[in-house]
Amino acid sequence: MLGILSGLLGQIYGQLPNALPTLVAILAIGMGLNLLGILKIPMPIGPDPDSWRKKAPTAIAPVSAGIAFGLVASPCTTPVLAVLLGWIAQSGDPLVGVLALGAFGVGQVLPLVLAGTAAAIIPTLLALKPIGRWIPAISGVFLLSTGLLSLLSRWI
Repeated sequence: MLGILSGLLGQIYGQLPNALPTLVAILAIGMGLNLLGILKIPMPIGPDPDSWRKKAPTAIAPVSAGIAFGLVASPCTTPVLAVLLGWIAQSGDPLVGVLALGAFGVGQVLPLVLAGTAAAIIPTLLALKPIGRWIPAISGVFLLSTGLLSLLSRWI
């Protein structure tokens, strides 16, 4: 739904050809600076897992755990999702929105599916945790670079 909405809004904003790419570039720069810790943008904090455990019946515990995980992961994914939605809006194509956010969703879920199906290798995956600390910084550099290049290409 977000992809379709962004694509449709992009058709509306397409009437402002110079403003939207500049805004998307500025958004990418801001989110990149946020991921690098240079600019502090408050992000939502997920719920307390213990309170969910008490409130959710056993039958829907996996779903409630997924919701809790999604809310906790939100500060990590929100910057990338915000820029992705901006780029989708810039394209002005709802199909591009559906495909891009579908791919984003698959990319979000695939590591969890792989970890769940290969539970025997979880200790090995936990050993990779120090590498995982670099992902926000790498994403931040990517967003910052892309935003700066997009912004500079508009001016040159």
